[in-house]
Amino acid sequence: MPLEEVADFLDFLNASTSPWHAAQRVASDLTQAGFRRAPVSDPTWPQEPGGRYFLKRGPALVAWITPHHKPSRFTLGLAHTDSPCLRLKPHAESLSCGCRKLGVEAYGGLLNHSWLDRELLISGKVCWDDVGWIREELVSLEGIRPIVPSLAIHLDRTVNEKGLVLDRERHLPLLAGLEDAFSLQDRLAESVGCSASQVLAWDLCLSDAAPASLAGSNDLVVSGRLDNLASCHALAKALVSTPPRDDVLVAVAFLDGEEVGSTVAGGADGAFLPQVLERIGLSLGLDRAAFLGWMSASVALSADMSHAVHPNHPERHSPGNAPLLGRGPVLKWNAGMRYATTAPGAARLRQIAREDNLPLQTFAMRADLSCGSTVGPLVAAQLGIEAIDCGAPLLAMHSARETMAERDHEDSIKLYRGFLARA
Repeated sequence: MPLEEVADFLDFLNASTSPWHAAQRVASDLTQAGFRRAPVSDPTWPQEPGGRYFLKRGPALVAWITPHHKPSRFTLGLAHTDSPCLRLKPHAESLSCGCRKLGVEAYGGLLNHSWLDRELLISGKVCWDDVGWIREELVSLEGIRPIVPSLAIHLDRTVNEKGLVLDRERHLPLLAGLEDAFSLQDRLAESVGCSASQVLAWDLCLSDAAPASLAGSNDLVVSGRLDNLASCHALAKALVSTPPRDDVLVAVAFLDGEEVGSTVAGGADGAFLPQVLERIGLSLGLDRAAFLGWMSASVALSADMSHAVHPNHPERHSPGNAPLLGRGPVLKWNAGMRYATTAPGAARLRQIAREDNLPLQTFAMRADLSCGSTVGPLVAAQLGIEAIDCGAPLLAMHSARETMAERDHEDSIKLYRGFLARA
């Protein structure tokens, strides 16, 4: 990628420290690209031919480009804004051994040990009482960098031979400073400009405080939350450069809660996306029967990161279905339909990749290991449409800091642009 595009990607990662911040950054980028925000409460939305719109609800967002003529179907891109992390408990603070600690819960299937010995950033959403009105604000706390220190080797001589096993309740509470440091409530109040007693509730995530960066020979991107912010960024960049189509609505949904099953208000296993799509259809003059016909002819691409072969653990992949860093996006298959890909969808994506001279690798899990899943199968089932699972290859998935190849991100943007423009 050109240097300015690499810088934009790194800036996107650094700004998106929580799913709420990720959705906010996508909304900001879309607005700068000429997209207009659709009002949530209005019964109808203006839909000019070739118009560009988005609807944001908390950490979820749907953006779309209306066709020049009455639509016959839609092409849908999918990604999710959430990532595995530690989240603060509602009553998080305690004092122990002269230190102030913050209790946490695990969000999603994180790698416990990867959170040790690194400075962490607290960010997310705070609700506070403003003279009877409940205000919501996004925060990224300054002046506090919690850390989870490892136990010294002298106090556990067998750890290198037997492995490190962490109890999340006992071993992952954060060290937030000495016991006379400012409380979390005080810091939250300062960040939103109220008193500590006005703070009512919060949804707060922990993320690696170190910024996203280039590594290796400046050909690797290292950052927290690459799964799945890299896909969000790639789809957003693809969407803003996609022209309006003749009779196909182009849409991208950035959904919440994928790492915990998607059964949340803005998740793939909920009503948010179907409702938004139906409201778009109604505003374009479709009745219910026409909308259902429109739906059945449509196709979705679920963009979520894929497991690259780890150079130190190649035996963890199945021969012939083992994607490599730097060799392009990955088409993901699973016989148990944990990924949504079927032959017709795969053929369509391979055709687009071939026409655009783009690499496209294949991943299927070893038969003796179980794989994760994506929003693809859930949206395919909710909407009754063909769906394809694809993503850039990644190392250290679900670690506090992950690694991908910069060129795979560039190829992903090109592939997703081709899908939105022609599928």
